[in-house]
Amino acid sequence: MTKDNLISVLIVDDNVTFIRIATRLLDAHDGIAVVGAIRGGEDALALVQDLQPEVVIVDTSMPSLPGGLGFIGRLRSVLPDVWVIALTLIGTAGYRRAALGAGADDFVPKAAMGTDLFSAIERVREVAPAVREMI
Repeated sequence: MTKDNLISVLIVDDNVTFIRIATRLLDAHDGIAVVGAIRGGEDALALVQDLQPEVVIVDTSMPSLPGGLGFIGRLRSVLPDVWVIALTLIGTAGYRRAALGAGADDFVPKAAMGTDLFSAIERVREVAPAVREMI
């Protein structure tokens, strides 16, 4: 697979250990390139704008990002074409609805990250071209 075929991913999470684990997990996948990671805060929006990843994985429960889920809306207003995957410890149906309602394209509980995160990212490759043509 060439570099042009890789799905670029940026991770936004306040837990450094989690960032390391997620980066290693994603980097081991042939179709994904982690282009950056940040612990949140206002710098997260600037980094997303600078790197322009296809997918941003956002921990929706970060104290460093006001409102957690509110960051997704702010991200959408800055980069409406970026794909957002909400990743959180809270895997309830209600929280899933809240994340999707906030503008996330997909929702993956951290407990299912090892299997479900790859599927969510790869869906971007399948869905993105058709959706972008409609926009």
